[in-house]
Amino acid sequence: MDKPFFNLQFPSTFDAMASAMNQAVAALLHHEQVGREDEPWIRLCLEEALVNAIRHGNRCDACRLVEIEMVDHGDSCTIRVHDEGNGFSPERIKMPDCEQLGGRGVCLMRHFMDHVRYDFAEHCLEMTFQHRNCCKGETHHG
Repeated sequence: MDKPFFNLQFPSTFDAMASAMNQAVAALLHHEQVGREDEPWIRLCLEEALVNAIRHGNRCDACRLVEIEMVDHGDSCTIRVHDEGNGFSPERIKMPDCEQLGGRGVCLMRHFMDHVRYDFAEHCLEMTFQHRNCCKGETHHG
């Protein structure tokens, strides 16, 4: 397994999440995993994953931790968001109708990421995306 280029734990609060998310996005940019043009969609996916970890996984319990881990695989990058909850199956989440609250975050992740899965053994959501093709000027959007 490849070595993480970023790892951070923080308490399950939305205040702590904001700082952690900014640090994670900065690391993605610094390690050239994404360019500035891709920052909005990566930020959106990471925010949804962190909100779900805090709200649904850790039930907003500040004594529980959330961990962000990011690994460069050469041609792709995996973002892992660990929580202390029971887990869920992202593939079972269907696009909600207009009146339904919830479920949109996972749908957004599946749209923008190449692979989304939950590892029950590790209690973590894994989102993987291919690096965009810089030579041809293409921008990856899922």
